[in-house]
Amino acid sequence: MALPPGYGVGQPFVGLGTQFEFASVNSPSVFTLLNEVESVAFTGDKVATDKTTNMLSTNGVDTYIGATKEPGSCDVKCWYTPGDPSQIALEAIRLAGYIVNFQVIYPLALGVASFSGIVESITRSRPRRREDLPRPPDFQP
Repeated sequence: MALPPGYGVGQPFVGLGTQFEFASVNSPSVFTLLNEVESVAFTGDKVATDKTTNMLSTNGVDTYIGATKEPGSCDVKCWYTPGDPSQIALEAIRLAGYIVNFQVIYPLALGVASFSGIVESITRSRPRRREDLPRPPDFQP
């Protein structure tokens, strides 16, 4: 599939069409598309450092070495839809505490981000005001 003009490796893109999937805990594992996803955001991974400054450190400068790595997190925001099978399955995985595989499939064949992780929390929020509801594309305030 050829990419539209202006899209490609190293180019910014709009995330419309991005899909978020999670694997089942059964064997063989099957990926399930999470419905109603609004956004997917990755936090940066981080390497912790250990201070190694000692009496032989020169120029009075602290020295460090890389230690453990914190892989970051993936935050997924979606519209809560009661009874949705994909959201119920994700809640079951969270309750069980299983490590499962996830994948973010970018639009226009721009690639896939695959990783394994634990669903740490699911927070449900509902819009309180009309202004917080999604608007059609031609909405004019």
